[in-house]
Amino acid sequence: MLAIETRKLSKSYYGAAEVLSDLDLEVHAGEAFGLLGPNGAGKTTTIHCLLDLVRPTRGHATIFGRSVGDPVVRARVGYLPESVTLHEYYRGEELLGFYAALLGIEGADRARRIAAVLDLLDLRAAARQRISEYSKGMLQRLGFAQALLHDPALLILDEPTASLDPVARKQFAEILGERKRQGTTILISSHILSEVEQICDRAAILKAGTLVRAGTLEELSRTSAVKLHVKSVPPALVERLLAAGAEVARAGGDTTVRCGDRRLRGEVEGILAGEGVAIERVEAEHSSLEAAFFAAVEGVSPS
Repeated sequence: MLAIETRKLSKSYYGAAEVLSDLDLEVHAGEAFGLLGPNGAGKTTTIHCLLDLVRPTRGHATIFGRSVGDPVVRARVGYLPESVTLHEYYRGEELLGFYAALLGIEGADRARRIAAVLDLLDLRAAARQRISEYSKGMLQRLGFAQALLHDPALLILDEPTASLDPVARKQFAEILGERKRQGTTILISSHILSEVEQICDRAAILKAGTLVRAGTLEELSRTSAVKLHVKSVPPALVERLLAAGAEVARAGGDTTVRCGDRRLRGEVEGILAGEGVAIERVEAEHSSLEAAFFAAVEGVSPS
C-alpha cells in the first residue's frame, strides 16, 4: 500500500511562479522517506499540501489511499513542524494533556501515553515546568512528544533536529528507527544528510519546486564509475589504458582498471577485448549521499 501518493501536485501563491511543479511522489507504507533539497526547493510546501494546510493549485495528494482532507486520515498523522510554537503558559505535561483531549484520548490511556512520551523524550524532569522556560531543544522534544502521542501510522517531520545537539539528534534517530521497525511510515525533510542516510530507505531530491531524482539511497549515490578487475596485463597495455584516461592499479598478479564514466568504460573494454584480456569482475562505485545531492542540485556529475 502507498502511504503517500501525489500526482502532478503543484502550488503557486497569488499567481506568482510555481513553488511546486507537477510533483509525482510515492511513499510506501512502513518505509522512511527523505525529502531533500536546498532552501526554496518546495519541501515544506509539499508537506503543507499533504497536511491540507494549503491547497494545491492543481494535482492531488492522498494518504493511505484517501484524500488528505479526510478526518479519518488526519487522525492517523503525527506532525512536527520546523519551527515549534507552543502555548507558553502551559506546563509541559498540561500541554500534552490538552493535545490528548483534542485527539480523543481519555482516562487512564491518556495518563499512560503522556507518561510514555515524557520518558521517551527525557522530559520527565521538565513535565511541570512552564513551557516559557523551555530551551529550543526542549521545545523541539516536546513537539516531537505531541506528534507521537496518539501512536500515528504516519509521521511527517520537517527539519526535526535543526535545534538539537548531537546527543539529542542521536536519540531522535534511535526513536525513529524503532518506530520504523514497528511499521510506522516516516516522511522526513532534513538538511542533515547524514541523518537521512541513517534513517531513510528512499529519498527524493527537489530543486526549485521540481523533482530531480528519487530512489533508494544506493540508487541515488550510484555513479557511472566502475572498476574492472582483470588478471595481470603487460606494461604496454597499461600505457594504452592510462593514455585513454583510465586509472590503473596493480597488486600482485591482479590489475584494477577504474573508468570514470560510461564512455571511457566502453573504450577500455574494447582495448582489453582487442588484446584478449578477460574482465573477471565489475565493481560499481558509489559516492556519498552528499555528493549525490550536490550533483542533483548543481548539475555536476558525482565522481
